[in-house]
Amino acid sequence: MIKKTFLIEIGTEELPSKILKNIILIFYKNFVNELNSNNILYKKINYFSTPRRLALQIIELDTSEKINEKIKKGPAIKHAFDKNGNPTQAAYYWAKNCKINLNQAHRLKTQKGEWIIHRIQEKQEKIELLIPKIIEKTLRNISIKNTMRWETDNLRFIRPIRNIVMLLDDKVIKSVVFNLRSNNLLYHHISCKEEKIYIKNAIEYPSILFKKNKIIANYETRKEKIKNEVKKIAKKVNGTIKTNLFLLEEITSLVESPKALLATFQNYYIDYIPKKILIHTIEKQQKCFAIYSNNLEKKILPYFIFVSNINSKKNKEVVLGNEKVMNARLSDTMFFLKKDRQTKLENYLPYLKKVSFYNNLGTLYEKTLRLKFLIEWMSSSNNKINKNDLTRSAILSKCDLITQMVGEFPELQGTIGMYYALENKESKEVAIAIQEQYLPSFSGDKLPSTPIGCLLSISDKIDTLSGMFSIGEIPDPEKDPFGLRRAALGILRIIIVKKIPIDLKKLIQISLENYNLKNIDYSIISKKIIKFFTSRLSFFYEKQGYNIKLIKAVLSCKLTEPLDIDKRINAISNLKNIESIILTSKRIDNILKKNNQTISNKINIEWIKQIEEKNLLEKIKNFNNKTKKLFIEKKYEEILLEIKKLEKPIDNFFDKVQINHSNVEIKKNRLSCLIKIQKIFLKIANFSYLY
Repeated sequence: MIKKTFLIEIGTEELPSKILKNIILIFYKNFVNELNSNNILYKKINYFSTPRRLALQIIELDTSEKINEKIKKGPAIKHAFDKNGNPTQAAYYWAKNCKINLNQAHRLKTQKGEWIIHRIQEKQEKIELLIPKIIEKTLRNISIKNTMRWETDNLRFIRPIRNIVMLLDDKVIKSVVFNLRSNNLLYHHISCKEEKIYIKNAIEYPSILFKKNKIIANYETRKEKIKNEVKKIAKKVNGTIKTNLFLLEEITSLVESPKALLATFQNYYIDYIPKKILIHTIEKQQKCFAIYSNNLEKKILPYFIFVSNINSKKNKEVVLGNEKVMNARLSDTMFFLKKDRQTKLENYLPYLKKVSFYNNLGTLYEKTLRLKFLIEWMSSSNNKINKNDLTRSAILSKCDLITQMVGEFPELQGTIGMYYALENKESKEVAIAIQEQYLPSFSGDKLPSTPIGCLLSISDKIDTLSGMFSIGEIPDPEKDPFGLRRAALGILRIIIVKKIPIDLKKLIQISLENYNLKNIDYSIISKKIIKFFTSRLSFFYEKQGYNIKLIKAVLSCKLTEPLDIDKRINAISNLKNIESIILTSKRIDNILKKNNQTISNKINIEWIKQIEEKNLLEKIKNFNNKTKKLFIEKKYEEILLEIKKLEKPIDNFFDKVQINHSNVEIKKNRLSCLIKIQKIFLKIANFSYLY
């Protein structure tokens, strides 16, 4: 076995920072899969990524020549030979197609059966010829939605590829990948005058990059360096850093020669700009780290840490430049705040009449009125919620969309409204609800913390869903431009986690009627939305690890109350020895399917002939009396335990009673008894999905 180190580096134009880590992981996994499928052995693969390069280094790659065996499967033995053991026409035809005599064929026996096969031994392509093909295939299989085209032959990748390095130890593997000839010249740092770095041997990677211009090609090493430097700098000014993994990942993906530096901004911005807006400006917009005080208040200090992509000898000038940009940005923020504060939040309400919500769905003012109606309807049976705060939160919910701050920082919608509401002496509950109406904004995001926030969030999302479905803007498997899947899942999570008793069917109906659109059959639209919610519920429970058959068993009952569905799924999932109930249900279903004539579920006492029948009917009657209140209270765990008590009388019935009696009336009576039991099961779930 000949072992060598192989290096592939793809030099590109600047890669998107938010998906850089994902890109290299896909590249790595695809490459590993291709090596395995080609039976190429190796010890280890190191992967590297910076904004302008993706690289893999394969340690101890087996480059020796191999003989691969392929198996060409023929007909099954029973089809290849007749009863006397003579070859059939099918066997002769297959042998001719393989260009062999039948006596050259072998046999393959598995648990599924036995076949005739032809073993073909082929010499594997030389590694120098095979690897470039693997690389091109691997790169083309990186499935990222938005790719770019360059050159005349429509090549596609995340960003245009400008350089390909392929080294096997000290030998350049000469080939053409993505119309580029491979070489041994690495991309230099973007600020360097020298365009390329000459690399002699694959084993020199990535240390040669660090030697030449402090380039740290390893993503995790680079991230750790940034993290440690930032913490040390914060300590120097008696401050601390709050761990923001998203920011750390993004900055790591923006630089390849990281150097963390301390800078300051004017202290008066801290007093004037609300904390969350200040953090947003520093971290989200300027990609810098905010520094907090060490005390319990965790106030923002007038410092920030930025990560430069160059190790400059003129750090003071670099710091001054960043301070100038930061102060200008904060000055703009302060200007917009001053301008907005001249008008009370509620006085922006009339301006919503001039802003369209969406084509054919009215204005934002009309949406506000719809939210007010929906939130009041949902809270009608809840006396614990302050009705004035509830109505006020709906009326003010969209007012901040008119402000200059939201115009400049659209991602802060809701947060701006919260601050302005508090400044206008609105209640804390109203202000929090305005902020939380957009939660959850992504998968796994936190939920609204207050009852009013929950109801406002549900109102906002169901209004959007109903409107979009009404005008035909329904998500397909590939596109969901309005985030309707996320909205539906958000509604379901709020209802289930916060235990809000809402019937989706009624909610959807009221939301649709709120639009008052002409020439639309609301019943058809409602069914489509309910079906959409059902698919999201299935996804919600699957993601949590619930059995897909169990999910279908409950959802097939066409229920529209998420809380009810959740209770059923958890009750069945938590019940021990559920198998006995499933077997009983299956046995009853099978008997009723064989006797599929229309049978009444009314029992005629005259035709009850055996004690086992009488006992079972008595137990069913007791069960119905005992569980009537339990069904109303939706205590399914207790109901299932009561069903378990029916198992013995049901077993006795099956053991001692002949269902297919010669007397038709007795038979019908006994089948009616089984229908009663079947209906009990169906009141919880359709257990046939669990067979």
